[in-house]
Amino acid sequence: MEQHPDHDAVAEQVRSWYTCSTPKLGISVTRETFGVLSNSERAAFRRLVLTVDDPAEVAGALAAAAEFYGSSEFEVWVDDRSRAERLGPALEAVGLSKAQDTIVLALVGAIRAQPGPPGLAVEDVTDLDGLRDWARVKLQGFADDEAMPDADRLTAEIEGWKQEWPVCRYQLGREAGEVVSILGHYMGNDQMVFNVATRVPYRHRGIAQAMLARWTREAEGLVRSLLINCADGGPAAALYRRLGFADEVYWHRRYGRSAEVLGVTGS
Repeated sequence: MEQHPDHDAVAEQVRSWYTCSTPKLGISVTRETFGVLSNSERAAFRRLVLTVDDPAEVAGALAAAAEFYGSSEFEVWVDDRSRAERLGPALEAVGLSKAQDTIVLALVGAIRAQPGPPGLAVEDVTDLDGLRDWARVKLQGFADDEAMPDADRLTAEIEGWKQEWPVCRYQLGREAGEVVSILGHYMGNDQMVFNVATRVPYRHRGIAQAMLARWTREAEGLVRSLLINCADGGPAAALYRRLGFADEVYWHRRYGRSAEVLGVTGS
């Protein structure tokens, strides 16, 4: 299996994004014997990353996390494959179920991407109008639906990405002036694409691949690693591996749960 030359360092860095405080995003971390508790005003960043290995400790860890978060919703993660297999039955016994396995893949060598249509133009989002276009196309692409997103859903999406703007770069792909695709990645020495989407009528022409290739060319020689995240085992993961994102540097399993299951009460 191909590996990034700085595999261990990159893997450690990526895990820290989910288990360390990030003041720019308002994320604080509390470390306990049973796991890592991330907290934020934003629900998406409230999570327990379990580190216990004994299934008998799962119920106590979840109860302690529920007390820590009070009435707030939070996610439950396990970011080690063997630990996930050991803890899975205990998590299911208290009403949780596997929601998704996610991987982060590192590019090894040059990207092997289609060139895309010759008229494709890529631009950075620099204002709120651009961010609105970016959020709209993201929602349309992920929904596989050309319908205009619900106004409240779109507003919430825009507000969420506004808060991440200090550490992100958002890009629009245009063809004949029409926004047809989007890409978003985190900045830094290890850059990770977290969203890439193309509207349904414009798919199967290499547009997303062209945007990924442009990103890698711009960053070449300036950063340590180029990363992308996606659902493990899905068609996107297979595509990204073919493009050259061959080294798995992080994995986590997210479990679905309800506030009631974990003993969370209140509004």
